Amino acid sequence: MNTSTTHQATQVKAKRRQYEEQFKRDAVALLLQGRSATQLARELGVSQWNLRDWKELYGAGSAVVSPQARGAAGTNAGAASTVELAVQLADMRRELDAVIRQRDILKKALAIVAQDPPSVTR
Repeated sequence: MNTSTTHQATQVKAKRRQYEEQFKRDAVALLLQGRSATQLARELGVSQWNLRDWKELYGAGSAVVSPQARGAAGTNAGAASTVELAVQLADMRRELDAVIRQRDILKKALAIVAQDPPSVTR
């Protein structure tokens, strides 16, 4: 391998995002609750392939149990997960965009209604 190829391989590895195990588990839980993989991937900013791999690793019937999950079983039951928060944020951004569009339409309509009617001269 020449130095150029090695440098490119290092750059590709450096750009990979790392996700915490709990984030992955929460994403899988949302998938198992019936969320669409496409929509969930878009909301979380991950690929569908990540979700598929995480589902295989952490999905129902998975033998993988983290030490944190074993020791803290149920201690975070009331706390909102980062995945749930990311989904809520995406939902709120969509709603905000819709409200902004409605506001802009109403502003334009008000400007049209507030105009003086054209005078008719005969």
